[in-house]
Amino acid sequence: YIPEGKAKPTQGDMVPKLGAADAVFFKDLFASSLRFLAMRFLWEVLELFQVQLHQLTPNGVLTLSKFCWACESYGVEPDLDTFYEYYEL
Repeated sequence: YIPEGKAKPTQGDMVPKLGAADAVFFKDLFASSLRFLAMRFLWEVLELFQVQLHQLTPNGVLTLSKFCWACESYGVEPDLDTFYEYYEL
């Protein structure tokens, strides 16, 4: 975290004022195939690794999306144990 007053957004950018239940989404996440169909699995991953959605890179979102797509292609629900077996940080 950058202390207040030590940095400022570039001209034209804004700093959102977030409430407790708000989340920031970057357009790059949607460009890398973020889909909300796998919301339960996504929140389980975020909770397990103690990260927030805006901390994921577009490649990280793409990896999660591909994993969910592969699981759904075989007719199974994405789960943390399987994800953990195939991917490491």
